[in-house]
Amino acid sequence: MQKCDGHPYNPIIFETRDDKNLKKILSSNNEEFIEYIHKLGLSLEHTDSTINFEYTSTTILTLKTRCFKVDFNDNFVRISPLK
Repeated sequence: MQKCDGHPYNPIIFETRDDKNLKKILSSNNEEFIEYIHKLGLSLEHTDSTINFEYTSTTILTLKTRCFKVDFNDNFVRISPLK
């Protein structure tokens, strides 16, 4: 791990109800978090082909490397990318 430098911007906030497990919080809010990450930047590649009546399809979702600041409070968690 490396220390990330930068200033937090454009945070997303999730209610936690005293839960400090980030994985569980993101899992329970996965659609909203994926949409948030999408707005920050990601690459989506899709290919498909049909050869000898066999259809194949591949979708690759690549997230840009980015550091985040995560602040826990009693009632919410704030996740902010660093710029």
